[in-house]
Amino acid sequence: MLTKAMLESSALLVGLGTRILSAGYQIDWSLTNRAWCKIRRCWIPTNNVISFSLLAMQSIDVFLCSSPSATLRQKSNIKYARLIVIGIFIFGFLHSTPFLFYQDIVTSASGATSCITINAAYNQYQTYFLNLCLYVIIPIAVISIFGLLTYYNIHSLNKQQQQQRRTLSTLSRQMTRMSMYNIVIVILFVAPYGIIQLYALLTTSIAKTSSRIAQENVASTFSSIYFYGAFSSSFYCYCVSSRRFREQVWAIFTNLSVNIRRGRNQVQPFSIGNTRFATVQNQSIRI
Repeated sequence: MLTKAMLESSALLVGLGTRILSAGYQIDWSLTNRAWCKIRRCWIPTNNVISFSLLAMQSIDVFLCSSPSATLRQKSNIKYARLIVIGIFIFGFLHSTPFLFYQDIVTSASGATSCITINAAYNQYQTYFLNLCLYVIIPIAVISIFGLLTYYNIHSLNKQQQQQRRTLSTLSRQMTRMSMYNIVIVILFVAPYGIIQLYALLTTSIAKTSSRIAQENVASTFSSIYFYGAFSSSFYCYCVSSRRFREQVWAIFTNLSVNIRRGRNQVQPFSIGNTRFATVQNQSIRI
């Protein structure tokens, strides 16, 4: 979850931040800096693929933790988790490396500059598989299936716990609840993006008026920005679903507020006659 949180912060900073600057203020560094054009286009799919893969693995892990089978529960451990995370990172970086070679700044005949994929085959792969499958279909399918299986496990456990006196620990229940909330929120934010992408693919060969093209561009821009809500919702999901998490967040803000008001200790020497004093936290100490 910590790794996923760091990736979500990166997605909001690099992906959403630059997207807002480009769409809202016409500030697009990828049109003037060739290196940034390549790096940004490589990093965003790397970040997104890794983040969604970790979310899918998290839903599988929650299913294993809630399983009535001791064999399946034993599969959820730190050793396997580390190996899976390392494998996901390697896959994410290798998968997006071609963008460093196939992404470039191109100037059209009309003089318009754009940062696009110059390889036709890889552009087709990006359109059909990356944007639609890796971002939408596969993550939603995995988290939906294992989310339903987790719900079934918990529902069955609630029925049997009085007879078998077996229940999940408080921490496991909180982790399960937090993950389920997060899965639902991700589906709500990712599904509209997938619908727009699918619509664009199905209507590629249809003749469109300028008004319809403008409307589709607005919908595409909105869905692309709305898509990043999946990366900013985890904190709120955890606050809503976990009392312990809310208490920890409140404690952090309380301590921060106290420290700010208290300020740092400052030593200010001053002299009275031949005697030197120092003021520390409004107290005079002879030195």
